[in-house]
Amino acid sequence: MKIKNVRLREEGDYIFLEAECKIRHIGTDRVYFKFEKKYRDFLVADACPFAAALLVPSMKMGQDLIIEGRVSKKLLEGMNDVMEKMLSWPIKLKRINIIATEATEDPWLITSYSGAFFSGGVDSFYTYLRHKYQGEKPDYLILANGFDISLDNPGLWEETCKMADDIAEKESVDMIKVESNIRSLIEPVEIWDYTHGGCLAAIGLALRNKLSTVYVPSSLAYGQLLPWGSHPELDSLWSTEAISFCHDGADMRRVDKVRFISRDPLALENLRVCYINAEGKFNCGVCDKCLRTMINLRIADRLEEAHTFPSKLDKDLVAGITISGQQNAILHRENLNELEERGIEPEIQDILRQKLDEFEHPRLTFQKLISKSRYYLEESLNEIRQLDFFYNQDRLYKSKKAVTQGFRKNRGNFREKISSIEKVLL
Repeated sequence: MKIKNVRLREEGDYIFLEAECKIRHIGTDRVYFKFEKKYRDFLVADACPFAAALLVPSMKMGQDLIIEGRVSKKLLEGMNDVMEKMLSWPIKLKRINIIATEATEDPWLITSYSGAFFSGGVDSFYTYLRHKYQGEKPDYLILANGFDISLDNPGLWEETCKMADDIAEKESVDMIKVESNIRSLIEPVEIWDYTHGGCLAAIGLALRNKLSTVYVPSSLAYGQLLPWGSHPELDSLWSTEAISFCHDGADMRRVDKVRFISRDPLALENLRVCYINAEGKFNCGVCDKCLRTMINLRIADRLEEAHTFPSKLDKDLVAGITISGQQNAILHRENLNELEERGIEPEIQDILRQKLDEFEHPRLTFQKLISKSRYYLEESLNEIRQLDFFYNQDRLYKSKKAVTQGFRKNRGNFREKISSIEKVLL
């Protein structure tokens, strides 16, 4: 993969940090990070952000990363350390060469501020509130569009921005909003689970003319760690001579983070964990993330006070979840242990035990056959998507997007209908 022609470009009220990047086999793509123009003095127009974002995709493809432009010496060293760490994980990455035409040290900052990534979810609220209570409130919060919020979901972005603006006003903190197309360009190459750490770092690296410390909220606690793009052993390695990244909050389990943040009305009034936004709801209350967080809040005796969620747990909805990965299993097991310890919600306990047993001791059933068929269908579609991405400029995918935009608003109803059909069949 190749990075070249890094530049800043103004357009209306916004400023773009962009570069031409050779990601797919045919043609080049304009990768961009879009900021409000008032943050012009924060931005550094060099190749560091793009190098961080494209390291893992380059390793997935087994292609050298060629950087035509300036990059920090310390970042280059850190990227090689990131590569060594990730090569030790069983995720099928390859060793590559990182070749830069110009490697120099970042100049020291005259003024420096702290920042923290903020999505409105449990982990980011915990990082913000903990530092606030310790008298170290970040100077800036960073909200990204195109990462956990899809560029194809402007409704959710608009609602999230309203929440963010309200928090910024109440807390007297600046909210830096950034939009990027990087996820849409690299996800056909490698899943977001492993690439998001470098992409988060890319935003911080873009803003390092003013930000000297950026907190990256953790996903899991020490003792639960898995191969993951943002990781206590990786995040600091994206640092340069001018900016340091700090993986924050891995000393606390998710259920304990919810206990902590639920003491603060700010979190109870604004907590957002959902990425589906079914029927325009801020949190759909139906998906796995919503239900898992609602169980967290029930354990903390705060569910009825959490304004952005349904006030009651529906055991039928919990029964419809599927534990699809090790991270989900860890977090559901955490919830089950807490429910058992408190002696509450016995029906939910039974459902979680069954779901975890099915995940940990898979048995061949008709339901498993359906799940396997769905998995192989998705894998085949992913292969088609990759071919379309690399050789057809995403034309099939763009056509599919146009067809499915009207369907997105009713996604929650569709999922419920599918679940009902599966229940009848099974």
